[in-house]
Amino acid sequence: MKLSELLFAKTKELWNQSASKPFVTDMAKGTLDEGLFRRYMLQDYLYLQDYIEILKDIKGICEDEETERFLDKIIAGTTREAETVHRTNMEQLGITDGDLAESKRFSVITEYVSYMRGCVDEHGLLGGLTALLQCSWVYAYIAENVSGRYGDEISKSEYGSWFEAYTSQSYLDTNRMWIDLLDKQSKGSDDAKVSEMCIIFERCARFENEFWDALYT
Repeated sequence: MKLSELLFAKTKELWNQSASKPFVTDMAKGTLDEGLFRRYMLQDYLYLQDYIEILKDIKGICEDEETERFLDKIIAGTTREAETVHRTNMEQLGITDGDLAESKRFSVITEYVSYMRGCVDEHGLLGGLTALLQCSWVYAYIAENVSGRYGDEISKSEYGSWFEAYTSQSYLDTNRMWIDLLDKQSKGSDDAKVSEMCIIFERCARFENEFWDALYT
């Protein structure tokens, strides 16, 4: 079994929990309070800044050009997402640079980011790729899962663009490339290494669930 297949099997139930979180389903139905969505935009933007820095750290320890080129693509895409998609939404919500400067990261984000950095430090390239892939992959899973259950509502929801972004073909194609790269990098790993990657992936999935809960409280 490929590492990606094992990771998916280990975390599918946690991902299903994410896809059923009130924050997510309220976005789909169009009933989410705008103030909560504003909070999400702020926190997610701050999180993406850290995410991009970790991607750069991973690139710094790459030893092959193929992986470097892929990470360059991910860094550019994530930066574009933060500065165009998020910034545009934030401007529409009236979020200013002053709001950003005054905002503090949720404790779960601080812990999540610290954990992912530790994965890079302790487990190198494979640990970093595994930790950060979970975040990208789970968003695609949530968007597809929820779209299948609330398709009609999403088409009328003011938050419908969120689901469109994470079910777009370009987003899915990039995730597929990331999954294939992870499987290539993990080829030949022993059982102990595979077990470590499963622990990392599952812990990151739990952080995601904690984040959705924190947003709604």
